[in-house]
Amino acid sequence: MKHNNQRNIKIVSELLNFCYSNGGKDMSIDVKTEEHRTLIHIKSKIENLSDNTLEVSKKLLNAPRCHEIEEYYWNLTGNDDTDSELTLVGMMTDETSIAYKDNILEIKVVREH
Repeated sequence: MKHNNQRNIKIVSELLNFCYSNGGKDMSIDVKTEEHRTLIHIKSKIENLSDNTLEVSKKLLNAPRCHEIEEYYWNLTGNDDTDSELTLVGMMTDETSIAYKDNILEIKVVREH
């Protein structure tokens, strides 16, 4: 698949946008590229993230991967000032987990190549 690195950058950008939009501070990003997949792990301190925001985010990020949508729309992420495109991120990833404990949000995504 073409543009794997650029797509990974867009995913990281959208996840950071989500954290910043919810008051994120002290963020850390870990991206590990393996032969057949990329693992992205983002941690952010976010005070008082609402249960509703967490649940909606989980739902959006766990959208089934859709290669056809990814191929046509990946380049559109980050092009406006609206909420982050978590649904598109979900459609570009194979596995996702999101957890919030002690004011720390952790998002982990895996993209198979």
